[in-house]
Amino acid sequence: MEKVFINFEREIFKGNVLDVGLKNYGIIYDLCKNNDEAIDIDYVEGKEEKKYIGKNAYDSCVAFFALKDITLDSAKKKFFKDMHDFMKDDGVMYLWDIDKTVFRTFRGKFKVALPDVKIKEIEINDFNILSDNSCDKICSMMKPYFEIQELKRSNNVYYIKAQKKGSNINGESAAYCG
Repeated sequence: MEKVFINFEREIFKGNVLDVGLKNYGIIYDLCKNNDEAIDIDYVEGKEEKKYIGKNAYDSCVAFFALKDITLDSAKKKFFKDMHDFMKDDGVMYLWDIDKTVFRTFRGKFKVALPDVKIKEIEINDFNILSDNSCDKICSMMKPYFEIQELKRSNNVYYIKAQKKGSNINGESAAYCG
C-alpha cells in the first residue's frame, strides 16, 4: 500500500471553482473556504449533474482523483472537452490522480495537509486492471484542450496544472511539457 503526503497549505484557487469527481473528499471546499477572496465553488458528481453547469463559467476546475472513476478512454476525452467548455477563456485546470497503467492496481493512504495545520486522511483504491490513467496518457488526452503549465510525479501520483488552450497567463503563451 502506497502512503502519500500531499501538501495543500499554500494552494489557492481563484474565482469560480468547479470541483468535479464522483467522490467529494471535502478537501477542495476546505481550501476554498480558507481563501480570503470571495469565491464560489460548485460540485459536480457524475455526468448526470453536467446539465447544470454553465459554459464559460469557471475560472478554475479541480479534479482530485476523479479520473480513476472514468473507465473508458472515450469518456475521459469527453471529460476534458467538457471541462474546456465549462471554463472561462483564461481558466486553469488542476488535476491530481493515480499514475497507473493497464494490468496494475493501486491502493493508497493519503495524508493531505490543509491550511490552518489541518490534516485530512483519505484512502484511494483502483483495482480496475483494464483502466489506464498514466500521466503520459492523460497529458496526451488533455493536449487538444489544455496547455500543461506544471507537471509533477511522485509515489505513483501526478499533479497537472493546465491552462485552457488559446489563453495566456501573464501575457505569455502557455507551453506544453510532457
